[in-house]
Amino acid sequence: MATQTALTLCTQSNGREAEPKHFVCGSLDKLFTLTLDMFFIVGFDGYFKQLNSICEKTLGYTTEEFLSQRWIELIHPEDQPAMLERLQELTTEARTVQFENRYRCQDGSYKWLLWNVAACQDEQLIYAVARDNTECRRAEAAQRESEEHFRLLVEGVKDYAIIMLNPAGRIVSWNTGAERIQQYQASEILGKHISCFYTEKDIELGRPLHGLEIAALQGRFEDEGWRIRKDGSKFWANVVITALRDEDGRLSGFVRVTRDITERKLAEQELQQAHDELEKRVAQRTAELTRTNELLKQEIAEHERTEAALRQSKARLKQQAQQLEAEKQHATSLLGKLQRTQAQLIHTEKMTTLGQVISGIAHEINNPVGFIYGNLDYASCYINDLMRLVELYFQHYPQPAPAIEAELDAIDLNFLMADMPKLLSSMKVGATRLRQLVLSLQNFLRTEQTEMKPVDLHEGLDSTLMILRHRLKASEEYPEITVNKEYGTLPFVECFAGQMNQVFMHLITNAIDVLQASVEPGKPNYQITITTGVQDMKAALLEGKTPEKIPHAVIRISDNGPGMSEDISCRLFEPFFTTKPPGKGTGLGLSISYQIVVDHHGGQLTCVSEPGKGAEFVIYLPVRQVALSASLSQCA
Repeated sequence: MATQTALTLCTQSNGREAEPKHFVCGSLDKLFTLTLDMFFIVGFDGYFKQLNSICEKTLGYTTEEFLSQRWIELIHPEDQPAMLERLQELTTEARTVQFENRYRCQDGSYKWLLWNVAACQDEQLIYAVARDNTECRRAEAAQRESEEHFRLLVEGVKDYAIIMLNPAGRIVSWNTGAERIQQYQASEILGKHISCFYTEKDIELGRPLHGLEIAALQGRFEDEGWRIRKDGSKFWANVVITALRDEDGRLSGFVRVTRDITERKLAEQELQQAHDELEKRVAQRTAELTRTNELLKQEIAEHERTEAALRQSKARLKQQAQQLEAEKQHATSLLGKLQRTQAQLIHTEKMTTLGQVISGIAHEINNPVGFIYGNLDYASCYINDLMRLVELYFQHYPQPAPAIEAELDAIDLNFLMADMPKLLSSMKVGATRLRQLVLSLQNFLRTEQTEMKPVDLHEGLDSTLMILRHRLKASEEYPEITVNKEYGTLPFVECFAGQMNQVFMHLITNAIDVLQASVEPGKPNYQITITTGVQDMKAALLEGKTPEKIPHAVIRISDNGPGMSEDISCRLFEPFFTTKPPGKGTGLGLSISYQIVVDHHGGQLTCVSEPGKGAEFVIYLPVRQVALSASLSQCA
């Protein structure tokens, strides 16, 4: 029966025996029932003859259901040709074949099975062992999908050069940010050594290999220095190298992230230069005061020597001694005044330098705005007088000369006289808004604050809204966004005003971006709501003590946009995480805001959102920064 092959058993049914036979006996029967793999015995007629209990548990069929159908009927139709091809090999030689296919379960789903099959021609039987490989398949697919997502994420980053290196330091991947910063195309740079980005001096000092060696030993290496672009130009770079290792701990390569910080470096150098100049001027002033102080000390010493000499004739010169004592006290007073003046001059010098930029801008804008605003009323009066004069001319000279009448038609005098007051009124409104904008900028740019001070948070919110007014107005592309200000009663809050204004700017700008990105035809309105108030929040104190309630200022900034899922809202404050399209956002705004509120002010910043219900950001700030520390001291 050598011609009755595995191909025959899968394509024909030659009848079945009335009762299944048990083909395994003795000690092999225990192995048959105890193995964790599925074990099948199939006749050359294509029907199952015997199977173990793992088959029922894995595929869901009962033994009777297995024995009532042919093996080939449960294989996925797309996998049957490949299976038949592998089984055909059993007819040519005595061997074991392996293959993988999808097998239908009792509930209609399919599982991936890995088969080991051998045939016994004498017994007209096929012995098959199968292992469930479904989870491995799913894990492989998930890993491929994760790797593809990571590749797309890296390729989409434009502000950072993210490249992969092999263990020898040669480039194996190149993203969009690398093309923008380094100017190389991927085809030009792949396979080259990382040292091509370093200056000749750095290469001579061995710095490219030094960074890789440290990253390999410590896992990470960070450095800053000059780097070379394709055109030979230099830029100041921040470089982070991270070592990659496989499951066995062997070094498989490196990830190198480069950021162009040339502008920041130049700004730091300019700031350092200004600081050095200020220190130099302070040192000069201090030297002058020191010389004056020395002269005063010398005078005092001279007076003391004179007093000692005059004591020898105390009876005769008592009056002179009293006078010298008065002079001594006067000189000491002068010395104290000079020392206080010295400290005040140093402080005034620093404060003057810090306030120059903001005061200069405000002064330069306020002067022309004040001139325009102050003359608009006079211009309005003059024009009204001229318009009344023109009306008197028409009353007394109703028939002007032809040349005048032609000119009147050309300039459309009626329209001009009706529109001129409106024009002046709009100019006055514009000048008023410009003055308000200058005031808002002065309130917003409080960068000189070096310590926390009581601040009116409503003033910071209003200044931020004034600066963003142009984005709230309707345009050809976007509808108007309405801002609802539901301000409660807020006390002055101790904080860094400039930093908190940055937080307000980030949150309101994000709300505007979300609403403008979700414009839908027919949607009636787009709104941002700002609510403020005070709430007592519990603060945990020392162990064993009752928590005390601390007053907090609460600022809620919400929108009626599309909202977001919980997975996204949980990651909002991670650095570099953004839901905006590539090039539209860096993913740093909310991370910086979180650091300002939580780390700098001891507050809280949370986000509450659901799909279709908008988003709400809530800021909790302690009204007094010393409240918690004072409570701890009392408990102690």
